[in-house]
Amino acid sequence: MKKTKRYIGFDLGAESGRCVVGTLKDEELLLREIYRFATPSLLYNGHLYWDILAVVQEMEKGLKAARENFGDRFDGISVDTWGVDYVLMDAEERLLGYPYHYRDDRTDGMIEAAFKIVPQPELYEKTGIQFNRINTLYQLLAEKGQKLNLLETAAHLLLIPDFLLFVLSGVKKAEYTIVSTTNLADPYTRDWHWVLMKKFGLPRRLFPEVIEPGTLLGSLQEDLAKRTGLHSDTPVIAGAGHDTAAAVASIPFESDHCGFLSSGTWSLMGVERPEPLLTPKSLAYNFTNEGGVAGTIRFLKNIMGLWPVQECRRAWELDGKKIGYPDLEKMASENGSAKSWIDVDDGRFLKAGHMPEKIVAFLKETGQPYKKEAGWLTRCVLESLAFKYRTTLRELEEVTGQSLERLHAVGGGIQNGLLNQLTADAIGREVVAGPVEGAAAGNIGMQAIAKGDIRSLPELRKIVRRSFELKTYTPRNSGYFQENEQNFLKILAGRK
Repeated sequence: MKKTKRYIGFDLGAESGRCVVGTLKDEELLLREIYRFATPSLLYNGHLYWDILAVVQEMEKGLKAARENFGDRFDGISVDTWGVDYVLMDAEERLLGYPYHYRDDRTDGMIEAAFKIVPQPELYEKTGIQFNRINTLYQLLAEKGQKLNLLETAAHLLLIPDFLLFVLSGVKKAEYTIVSTTNLADPYTRDWHWVLMKKFGLPRRLFPEVIEPGTLLGSLQEDLAKRTGLHSDTPVIAGAGHDTAAAVASIPFESDHCGFLSSGTWSLMGVERPEPLLTPKSLAYNFTNEGGVAGTIRFLKNIMGLWPVQECRRAWELDGKKIGYPDLEKMASENGSAKSWIDVDDGRFLKAGHMPEKIVAFLKETGQPYKKEAGWLTRCVLESLAFKYRTTLRELEEVTGQSLERLHAVGGGIQNGLLNQLTADAIGREVVAGPVEGAAAGNIGMQAIAKGDIRSLPELRKIVRRSFELKTYTPRNSGYFQENEQNFLKILAGRK
């Protein structure tokens, strides 16, 4: 690897998106964020949507910034985003409205409706996916119940990263890591589960060919190349479309006895496996089998993550109190132990709005003391997350039969050192944090693998270890979580 290679990676989260240029030289990877934007959503007529065309405009600005900073030639472009959401287009590739936001409440009751068509055990046996009302399946069932069912008019359904890659390349495909989040894929064949589609009455014509992560789609569309100043022969690559899959691809695991935690708006805790794991116990604990890179499976559980803190911060800002995340972490640290906790996966915390009030209401309902100060509420959420990591890790070891020596954490959430330390205390094991830009590193790395500039996934992980600073957190106060575990478990049991 003597020649310098440069790639453009778009990493879009529910809170913000960024354009990153990755430079690969002498077996080291350097990432430089050159453009960032708030991920635009909008509320209309009581429903929440993504402003997907505004996202496209922001991506064009990112491409222009890449050209201005690094010139007009790159070795690849790729996109990773959150899962489950989709865009509908007609036969002339016109958008059929704004894509719904996964936090929209139209999916209320859709899991129960799905089980009436395909019983829960059968649905899990076919897909191996965690039951969550945000999954694409339940969104499509909600669409079918509309007076105007757009699925009857649509010709194409593209998940969010697949749509953005279509905008870049003009090619419509479905990359497997993002497809696996839909609850409509077969984890063994790594394709759409057509039998399941038929049972739910979903038109086969909507769903494009499934491809593996690290597939070259084509070149940048000429009109887009002209507008941004980039060469039209710039390769567009379907790397790992799901941001968590991209992040896990970048984790420099030290052994086979390590778990991972992708920490951000959502927390995703699990292990990387060579094949799916579908057992009565994995169903009982609601674990999911999502697609990974290089033929792997990410066996994990979705946990709410830092979304409650993000929503609290937004609520305080609306009240005129602008508090940055580092300040919230400092206030939470100075506050000391909260000694009151929430179930972060309680349904009320999924939706936007009034988050401080929702947290206080939960604590009142469960007979726990509370305060309304920002530092205390933040500490309450962080400790609750750490407790949830503790219970999830124990379930993970029980289901897989693996003994996990340490936890590798990646993503923007690891910038919160207090949460990292609380996590180490809660699980009683080391937490190795880094890289912060795990999804971007995996995005760039999968492009390099697709182009042959990196030979394999293990080589990518070695490059990541050489290129980024990792910080290890060791347990300091595990006794707090041991002493209070039964109280936390009673709270969880009381909410089921």
